[in-house]
Amino acid sequence: MASDERPISTTIPSSSPSKPSKPNPPTRATPPALQSIRIHLLRSLTLQLRRLDRFLVRLSTLLESPASTDALLGTLGYTLELLAALLSRFLTHRLVSLASSVADKAEHVLLPGETLVATLPTPRGDKLLSQVATGSSALAAVIGDFRIFVRMWGLAGLYMWARGLWHAPLGKGAGAKERAVRRITWAQIASLVMFQVLENGAYLASKGVLTSDAWSGEAGKRKEGAWWVWSCRFWAAHVTLELIRVGVLRYYGDGETASRTEKDVVGDGEKEGKLLIEQKRRERRVWWRDAVSNLAYIPMTLHWSVGAERGFLSDWGIGLLGAIAGGSLLLDAWKQTA
Repeated sequence: MASDERPISTTIPSSSPSKPSKPNPPTRATPPALQSIRIHLLRSLTLQLRRLDRFLVRLSTLLESPASTDALLGTLGYTLELLAALLSRFLTHRLVSLASSVADKAEHVLLPGETLVATLPTPRGDKLLSQVATGSSALAAVIGDFRIFVRMWGLAGLYMWARGLWHAPLGKGAGAKERAVRRITWAQIASLVMFQVLENGAYLASKGVLTSDAWSGEAGKRKEGAWWVWSCRFWAAHVTLELIRVGVLRYYGDGETASRTEKDVVGDGEKEGKLLIEQKRRERRVWWRDAVSNLAYIPMTLHWSVGAERGFLSDWGIGLLGAIAGGSLLLDAWKQTA
């Protein structure tokens, strides 16, 4: 007997027929060489950012001290003066060579009694160098003016220096070196006080601040010039005394004593011995800093001490010596920020 049951159909579509799934596109693998370059660039960028951060932190620390700031500005200012002087000499030599070349060529075509007047266009490179020289000289002048201005209240620092020296007398057991250095230091303070007073007066007169009869007219200009010269002479006296001081330290054998002390404590390896070694190294570094800086300063002070008209140094000589003097101070100040 036939069954009335009908088989379940499998052909009735569902309410949401499933779509055939599409295969995912194959991902492109990054070549190993390109990936290595990316990693290298990322590491280099990170390293440069860290170096920049470290540089800015040290620069900020350097600018926190007036002395180290002055060393930075002095080095920059004298370097710009040197650059401007060298570029000016180079451009003058180029101009003289060009004029000589034109004159030599014109000599064969001009008739007797004729004169050649020529206007030659300035080469683009020479024009650019002239602009750099002019800008460098102007910026150096601004830096020099700023350094003089911020030195105006240097008398307060000199007072504190003298006050500290007065309240720290030498003991009965002080040796010949300590007594000599103390006398030299008092003489340095006296010379710097005179230097500061004279420089302040000359600077204020040059800016038109001092307007009394004594600072007016031709007599005032001569007085201003005399004060500039005498301030440089007292600066020269200070530099000379500083060279004598470092000579006294050298004469009494600080270097030899430090070397013997280092040999004695290196074997022990104690913390106090290591600190003493570091202190002696610091003292030797300061000695060389002061010696180099003042040896470079002394020709400059003598040059300005005889007046601008009779000075014996050229512009590039002043720039070179100033850069050496300021650079030695700046290098030591930069090391202290590490």
